[in-house]
Amino acid sequence: MTGACDAGQAMKILSAAERTVDLGSATANAAISFDSMTASAVVIEIETARGRFRGLGFSSIGRFGHGGLLRERFIPRLLNASARDFLDDNGEFSMQRAWAIVMANEKDGGHGERSGAVGVLETALWDALAKSQDLPLWALLQRIFGHPLDGGPEPGKTRVYASGGHYHAGEAGHFRLRDEVRGALDQNYGWFKLKFGGADEATDHARLLAAIETAGSPKFIAADANCSSDGKAGIETLRKLDELGLRWIEEPVKPLNFDGMAAAAGTIATPLATGENIFSADDTANLLRYGGMRPGHDILQIDPVLSYGITEYLRVIDIAEGMGWNRRDFFPHAGHQAALHLCAGLGLGGHETASVPGPFGGVSDDTAIGSGVATLSDAPGAGIENKPALYRYFDGLTD
Repeated sequence: MTGACDAGQAMKILSAAERTVDLGSATANAAISFDSMTASAVVIEIETARGRFRGLGFSSIGRFGHGGLLRERFIPRLLNASARDFLDDNGEFSMQRAWAIVMANEKDGGHGERSGAVGVLETALWDALAKSQDLPLWALLQRIFGHPLDGGPEPGKTRVYASGGHYHAGEAGHFRLRDEVRGALDQNYGWFKLKFGGADEATDHARLLAAIETAGSPKFIAADANCSSDGKAGIETLRKLDELGLRWIEEPVKPLNFDGMAAAAGTIATPLATGENIFSADDTANLLRYGGMRPGHDILQIDPVLSYGITEYLRVIDIAEGMGWNRRDFFPHAGHQAALHLCAGLGLGGHETASVPGPFGGVSDDTAIGSGVATLSDAPGAGIENKPALYRYFDGLTD
């Protein structure tokens, strides 16, 4: 991706801290329950010629907190480096240098939990950097890396959809699901994604039909299988889903089952979406080489916070574009504020947000949604402070 990844100023990192928080929720998908889920809240304080600034980062949903790794390895590397270690050849702060410092002495491969720890730390640093330049994160990213002029939403805007439709213990009928779908579309989200594969086939099919009926068209409904359709039986399930005309079918097979992904792509016409459990540029390259996915048709959902942060995400985009994909094919997983700003600043395909209350529900209060498009404000940073359900996890968190 074009553009120099530097801050345009000198910077000193004063402190960094992490808190592991409980996200307990009595919901589930086809693979996991969220009742014991945790996440990491990170605060970084920096100093520049303009003053002191506080950057916030929050890890993504579906994994666990990264406190041990952050406190033992990654935060100390950041704090033990001298200010000059972060400078590029022009004497300015470089995010690429900061990323390299955090990843010092880390061997290639092994992207499971390490990538999320680095990602939440690095996105907190981007938040601080944007605030130090009095810019929203989307505007800083757009200024450095550019935005496609292709008729899609302009910088500062992005398509946005709602996700939900989880399984609830003791749920009878589909009243809750219908209410979620109706509520999301009434709030001007572009479409709705629900969980699939966590119940028997008849129940799951009835859930999909209820969602389609409520939305008025299958193009307003996507199905997230959470890797439940592996094997021959899974292919038969996908064929049945294909007949519904859904917007997309997400994660039909396990993340590294590239043969299975290729078989699915070669069997059905409905767009496929995957990548939320692919955590590096190298693994993305393998997915695109061997997973049979179709540029311009299928959807890439790599999560920036789970994938070593924005610096590595830019490498992911470069690799994909070099293999015939477009930025508009990217719909990052999870619905955190960092992803919202990435979508609006870089011109990605669209942003996911949960349709239920909580840290990943909705968007920041200063973001407006209309006709399936989110319009971000000019407030400096990534907007965590303007999302009360998320910001509460940072109460009292300092170094």
